[in-house]
Amino acid sequence: MLLGGQFSVGKLGAGASASSQAITVTVPSGASAGTFFLLACADDTAKIVESDETNNCRAAAVQIQVQGTGGPLPDLRETAVGGPPSTIRRGAGFTTTDTVANLGSVPAAASTTRFYLSSDGVLDAGDLRLTGARAVGSLGPGVSSGGSANVTVPKNAAVGFYYLLGCADDTKVVAEAAENNNCIASANRVEITR
Repeated sequence: MLLGGQFSVGKLGAGASASSQAITVTVPSGASAGTFFLLACADDTAKIVESDETNNCRAAAVQIQVQGTGGPLPDLRETAVGGPPSTIRRGAGFTTTDTVANLGSVPAAASTTRFYLSSDGVLDAGDLRLTGARAVGSLGPGVSSGGSANVTVPKNAAVGFYYLLGCADDTKVVAEAAENNNCIASANRVEITR
């Protein structure tokens, strides 16, 4: 689908290039919901006769999620998180595992799962985010992605007992049918020591 917005390029000499600043583009109001790559296409109106007309477009490295007009949305949820040790020192690291599922009826774009320490097993502002994350690729409806991530406990973490939380799409790049069901707590707690 063609987006509204463009970048005008002036005359270019041999071997020259032109770069744009940020360009605002608009998704058509009748666009269907789905996951898409953004393409930028030089000389898209084909006004210039070129020696090669097949190399004018380039795709962005990541996909974007288009909601569409009132259409269905994906729903990413953590279905499992595990791997916390029974005890670990502040500033130390460990490997955790998790599984993310798309329970929606349309594909979900690539996302990032991040991990937290929580005293009550429910994500809130007082929880500590661990360094380290897991990249999750695009997921079709009903598809799951399992994997592992190396995470590190902050050096300033208070000693005590915590649940490990895995939170799907924690950077909020995917528009979802439900945004409040992305996290799950580990069954066992980990003790943070000095």
